[in-house]
Amino acid sequence: MILRKFRLFAILAVLSGPSITAYSGSRHAGDDAPLSLAAALARTLRESPDLAIYQYEFRAAEARILQAGVKPNPALSFDIENATGTGSYKNGDQAENTLSLSQLIERGDKRPARIREAQATRTVVEWEYQVKRIEVLKVATLIFIDVLAAQRRLELAEEVLKVSNEAAASTEQRVGVGKASAVEAIRANVAVSTASIEVEQARRDIATARGNLAAQWGAKTADFRSVRGTLDQRQHLPSLESLRQRLLSNPDLTRWTAVREQRQALLNKEQTQARQDFTLHAGPRMEGKGADATFVAGLSIPLPINDRNQGNIAVARANLAKLTEEKRAGEARAFAALNEAFQKLAGAVREISILEGNVIPSAQEAEKQLSVGYAAGRFTQFEVLDARRTLNGARVQQLRSLADYQKARAEVDALTAQPAEFPRSWSAKTISPQGAQQIKK
Repeated sequence: MILRKFRLFAILAVLSGPSITAYSGSRHAGDDAPLSLAAALARTLRESPDLAIYQYEFRAAEARILQAGVKPNPALSFDIENATGTGSYKNGDQAENTLSLSQLIERGDKRPARIREAQATRTVVEWEYQVKRIEVLKVATLIFIDVLAAQRRLELAEEVLKVSNEAAASTEQRVGVGKASAVEAIRANVAVSTASIEVEQARRDIATARGNLAAQWGAKTADFRSVRGTLDQRQHLPSLESLRQRLLSNPDLTRWTAVREQRQALLNKEQTQARQDFTLHAGPRMEGKGADATFVAGLSIPLPINDRNQGNIAVARANLAKLTEEKRAGEARAFAALNEAFQKLAGAVREISILEGNVIPSAQEAEKQLSVGYAAGRFTQFEVLDARRTLNGARVQQLRSLADYQKARAEVDALTAQPAEFPRSWSAKTISPQGAQQIKK
């Protein structure tokens, strides 16, 4: 039962659990076993290029933390003064050689501010991964439903083709014994041709949907022949208010706290840049050929006359200030998307109820009575064909409504999904010494 299996918020809660890790990965060639939704989602999590990017994003975030904590390098300088000239300075007799070591001294807690900003950025990357993972799972689920619906559509088309062939054969017999005109045979053959076109289109739709599903885990072609599941499974329709409450826990909304902390940390870092650093230098000085030695030391500090980092501070303040409106806009979009999905869900439920409770049973009964009446000569072939088209259209509409229901349910589940544990292989709080060496290289 597809709905029971693809509750996305439940799947997200156990991404690192046995139900997912039990999946072995790629399928073997010649494996014709139908692909389940659980296996498709597991493979998507493991092999999706969109998700694989984030392990490198996280490594880059860790590297930024490493770099943020690095102190400025000391500098070694060598100066020669009075190397040559005229008079007493000729031949370097008065040359002064100075070897000095200098060190930039950072003021204003610049290094701790850089580290806090880099750490906050790493947290934002984790939340971005949460949002992307839900989106990837949702898309994979929607495409899986497309494959399942296409398979069912092919079954209906093949059933119609079979009935059309039987009807055409029966009509040919009736024409042969003079009970029907040649026009009826032509109509029957047209119905067969139309049904054949529907079968071919359904097969192409399946091939397209299978390719789209395989693309979710980065495959260029599908290595599965079919999927396993049913569109008929339905659950109780939750209230819109309860869904709105669950929506507030969606990572796309809860991530704004981390974004605020990151932007505040960036502002703090820019503000520390307004404090001018100073440089200390000291070293020995050799004077003249007599090699008289003295010790020199000095201090230099920029004068904050022009550049006080005011532009970067203003940018950081503006980005922090606009976050409130960005959050409001995000919440508005999320609530609008939830309302739209809920209305689609409720509409699909209503359509399915009408189709299954009235339209399809009535169409089936009408087609049955007209077929029997046609054999007895009471109805025309046109009436029978029209009844069959009506019944087939009702079944196709039922399939479409069932797919719409499952897709709307997937949208709702994605919008109300809970955050999941970040992949353990990515969650180290610091880079290992070996990793640090690789970064330095």
